[in-house]
Amino acid sequence: MLSSMACAGTGPVAAAETAAEEPAAAEEPAATAESEKTEEPAASEESAVTAEPEATEEPAASEEPAVTAEPVPTREPREGDITDHFPDYDTGADADYSYQSDELRIAIKKYVNPHDPEIPEVYYVADIWMRNIDSFRTGFAHGEYNTGREDGEQFAEREHAILAVNGTMNTGLVLQNGILYKGASSTKSARFKGIMLLYEDGSMKSFNLNRGYLNLEEEQKKGVVQGWHFGPLLLQDGAVAQKFNLNDTRHPRIILGYYEPGHYCVVAVDGRNSKRSIGMNEYEMAQLMQELGCRDALNLDGGTSAMMVFMGKCISHPSGVDKDGDGKAGRALADMLLFAEYDSDGNAPELNGIDPSRLRLGDIE
Repeated sequence: MLSSMACAGTGPVAAAETAAEEPAAAEEPAATAESEKTEEPAASEESAVTAEPEATEEPAASEEPAVTAEPVPTREPREGDITDHFPDYDTGADADYSYQSDELRIAIKKYVNPHDPEIPEVYYVADIWMRNIDSFRTGFAHGEYNTGREDGEQFAEREHAILAVNGTMNTGLVLQNGILYKGASSTKSARFKGIMLLYEDGSMKSFNLNRGYLNLEEEQKKGVVQGWHFGPLLLQDGAVAQKFNLNDTRHPRIILGYYEPGHYCVVAVDGRNSKRSIGMNEYEMAQLMQELGCRDALNLDGGTSAMMVFMGKCISHPSGVDKDGDGKAGRALADMLLFAEYDSDGNAPELNGIDPSRLRLGDIE
């Protein structure tokens, strides 16, 4: 069983009394020899006056550090904005990989054997905040539906994605960027009866087809922009969605998680390597996503497809055989989840044009 994880982020009266008493002490000589030393009280008053600014300046000096952490500059609201409490701080301060801007904050942490040193386990948690729904898109290999597969790094770079993970291999429901390409097909396998929908207001809703029916037409009226059909569904409304077996087989994984509108996460789990990482089973995935604090979570396509790409480079370790001898395993992908500062038409800055000050590249620098 996984353990809990923490996800990622301060005398004056006595001095015043003394200062107040000094003029009273200076007045005594003035009372005994008023005619001879009429200016002495003035002199003592001058010293008292000169001391006052020093006392008032001290709090100002102590306030300076609080001013250094300036909030994120505000901008005019625009269509597609989905959150009014976008973080005004660096969410990737302790991350291994990070992208930080006024529109999108991505912080990726790598975990190595965090729960049991005797069980090899490596996974990556990408915490994602966005101001606008346009920053969360999906894409097809070669830019079109049903055009085969594409290398994951090439795919992500072509789409100018700062962060990308594999999707569902177009299993069942295919709904991308507001366009429905294929409806939810029926399947006998309980593993492929989980659906998550993303709406134009940034909210997400999950459906367990083992326990209910999805009226897609009704959901489209509510403004669905993305849909994923795979499974199993891991969390629904904060609770484990179904019963899982602790002793099930472990595999490489990709998991999509939802916190609130504008706040999401994706997790990549390395696996099928007895020395480095053996992966996770469904029970462990559900527990991890619950401990991360997600409201809903869906298992996406894993195995040799499981891949996380940051700034055009794969940072996870896909399983499989390096057939081309280029140091890359895994397999080509049919679809990916994409995160970048896209506009409403799906355009985003090229990766080589991104301001380096926004990035922390970890071991891919």
